Amino acid sequence: MVLAVVALLLATFDLGGSGLRSAHGGVRGMLGALYRGTDAVVGPVRSFVAGIPTAGTNSATIARLRSQVEHLQHDLAGRQADATAQARLRTLQLAADSGGYRIVPARVIAFGPGQGFEWTVTLDAGTQSGIRDGQTVTDGAALVGRVLHVDGATCTVLLAADPGSGVGARDVRTGDIGTVTGAGTDGFTYVPLDPKAAVRAGDAVTTGPAGATTFVPGLTIGTVSAVRTGADGIISATVTPAAAPTRLDLVGVILAGGYDQPRAALSPTPLAGSR
Repeated sequence: MVLAVVALLLATFDLGGSGLRSAHGGVRGMLGALYRGTDAVVGPVRSFVAGIPTAGTNSATIARLRSQVEHLQHDLAGRQADATAQARLRTLQLAADSGGYRIVPARVIAFGPGQGFEWTVTLDAGTQSGIRDGQTVTDGAALVGRVLHVDGATCTVLLAADPGSGVGARDVRTGDIGTVTGAGTDGFTYVPLDPKAAVRAGDAVTTGPAGATTFVPGLTIGTVSAVRTGADGIISATVTPAAAPTRLDLVGVILAGGYDQPRAALSPTPLAGSR
């Protein structure tokens, strides 16, 4: 009804000459501005109402995409874990080849105090795999610890970093032997048998020599990070572990081989021209 009245008025203005035509233009401009202002307010509401029928579909799409992203993230994490495990297995295989060892790969399934010690881990391999008490555990290059207790399917390993653990050791640069004791999260403390030994920061420390340690010799223990001399003149050094005890996953238990195998005797090299 309102629009019909407005149309009649505009027609009257058109018949009334130039004066009324100018009024007609003014009214038309006013209505145009009114329409534009109203559309600015009503337009977003109109778009929202038009989108209501597809809101359920959009929610379902978002839920499906979120599920796909979570699945891909889980798959990626699994692939990364597999790649890490494969790299560790290659390292263990290299250790077996270079040292002449038989090594059983095992995964850490528990961490915590055990058997009266503070720093132990449980592995998912036991006597069924040939593991026995006292065997050395490595990550393929570095010392991890030794088997403390074993049953059919699992074993408990005393970590070398345990404060109650001691290891016969050698400074690779100088050849000096000494003892390494665990210091928990601080790594190890190395004390050379020779009080005048020239221990330096950066020196590599390994297990050994054979017969002076209960561990397989030649495994990296860590790197000297600080050296100090006590009031009694005894030299000691802080050693940063090569195998971080809190980040262990796939390790290897050394069953046999290396230093405990028979060695061939060396014979004199024949002189040139001799028969």
